[in-house]
Order: sequence, then structure tokens, then C-alpha cells
Amino acid sequence: MKGLILFLGKGGVGKTTLSASLASLLSRDGSRVYLASLDPAHNVFDFFGLEPRRGVMQLREGFYVEEVDEEEWLKRFLRETTEKMNSTYRYLTVIGLEDMFDVLKHSPGMEEFALLSALDSIVRHWSEQTDYIVIDTPPTGLTMRLFSLPAATVRWIEKLKGLRRKIIKRRAEIAHIKGSEAFPEGVAITEEDDLVIKELEQQRAFSERVLKLLTDRNKTRNVLVLNYDELSIREGADIIRDLRRLGMDISLVVFNKSDILSVKKEVLEEFMEVVRGLPVYEVPFFSDKAPPRERDREIASVFLKEFCS
Repeated sequence: MKGLILFLGKGGVGKTTLSASLASLLSRDGSRVYLASLDPAHNVFDFFGLEPRRGVMQLREGFYVEEVDEEEWLKRFLRETTEKMNSTYRYLTVIGLEDMFDVLKHSPGMEEFALLSALDSIVRHWSEQTDYIVIDTPPTGLTMRLFSLPAATVRWIEKLKGLRRKIIKRRAEIAHIKGSEAFPEGVAITEEDDLVIKELEQQRAFSERVLKLLTDRNKTRNVLVLNYDELSIREGADIIRDLRRLGMDISLVVFNKSDILSVKKEVLEEFMEVVRGLPVYEVPFFSDKAPPRERDREIASVFLKEFCS
């Protein structure tokens, strides 16, 4: 895989149009490309004039498109989590996690973990089969939670492992006095036998793998899409600041519909200070009624050179 390209920005600025145009143009020029939408309000298939459908569709040789089914990934994540918890705590027969399925799916972080699982699966599956993976991301709030979750999870896991080790230590002390029969079958009294520690290690490995992917500036390119309006620009500046705090950054900025200018000069100047040193491109507004899919070369060729190796 030559690169993972993620398109970020406020809803309605044209992330789908630009990401789909770039993916289409890269494939037309001979690259193998997988394009996915992680936005719950999908319209990637709309871009290509197709009816929405489940799963991956091959539009032409070496060009694959998918609208990721967030609900299905959430169900899969919850099912796997429930199975692991039932296995880990099998000595507690009263848990009955299956009955909590509908409650758990609305718990904070579940949607983000499900989408991270989807992203991780996409990269592992398609990195060997394609040259580029292009992602149309969700609205800013959800996307930034996705980006921040791996680092936060790694830190929390270390805290949880410390607490878990204290529990194991206390069990070992009790077992030393009363014997291991003081605990029900399946209750670990050593760290090596503890399924909770093992599961925490697996979750840490997953989070570190995704974090490494998102912070790899040689492979991962974040494209910030904006319009020349104050709300879009201010939100874009916040995205850049938040990414930098996470050890990530924007690779390039693209102003879509650049002919439509409705922003104060001082607001734009402040933003340009934030992105100083980054490549900035402009895609014009096309006033005729031709669908964007017929203009993929005109749209994406403006910034295509950033991805040509």
C-alpha cells in the first residue's frame, strides 16, 4: 500500500466529492484503489449514480467502493465483546450480558470502537490488494473521537492493568494462607493465568496498531476539506490543533467551491497562520449541471500530485 488517505472536514464541505473524485482518478490512472465511506450518512454510491448496497462493489478493474455498515460493525463488536466477557468471567453465571445488548450499544465509546475496528479491518485486508485506501470520514465530532480513542485507550489500559495486578496479588496472598480452593474454579491467582490481563493486552495491541497507523505520516495522509466560509474555516483550525495535540497533522488543505467566498479577511489570515507550511489547493465551483463524477479529473487533478510517488 502506497498510502491511506483520509478526508476530514465539516459536514457539507464536499469531502465525499473530493475523496470519490481522487479515488476514481487514481484508479483511472492505473492504481488499485479501495474507497470507503465511514460516514453514517453515506452518499458515496450516490456520487457514482448507483443505488446504495451492502458490501464491496467493484466499479472497474482495480477500483473497489464500499459504504461501511456501521450498525453491522457495532453488532459484531458487541457480540465479540459479550463472548469474551462471558468467557473471561465464566465463573460468574449471573452476569447475563446477552440481555444487556440493546443497552450496551448506546454506551459511550461503542460506536467509536466499532468504527475503529472497521478501519483496522479495512487496512489489514486491503493494504495488500490495493495501492491506495481512500476514506470519506464521518462528521468532525465523531472523527476526532475516533482519532483520539486509541491513545486514550492505551493510557486507560495501563491503569486498568495496574488495578488488575493488585487484585491478583491479593488473591495470591489469600491463596497462600487458605489454599487455592478458597476461590471458585476459573478464578486466576497468577497474572499468567488471568484472562482479564490477557484481554487487556489484546486490546492494547489493537489500540497501538491503530494509533501507529494514524500517526504514520509516511503512509497516512489527512486531507482537510474546507469552504471559504467562517464556520468551516474555524472548525478546520480546531481540527488541525486537535490533531497536533494527538501527534498527528493535516497533510494538505483543499478549499472546495473556491469561487464562493463568504469569509472575513482577518478570519482567513488567522487560518493561514495555522496552516503555514502546508500545501493549500483550490477546487473551483462548477456552475453547470454536470454531475461531479463526470468531472473527477478536473476536481482531483488540482491536488493529485500530492499522492503521486
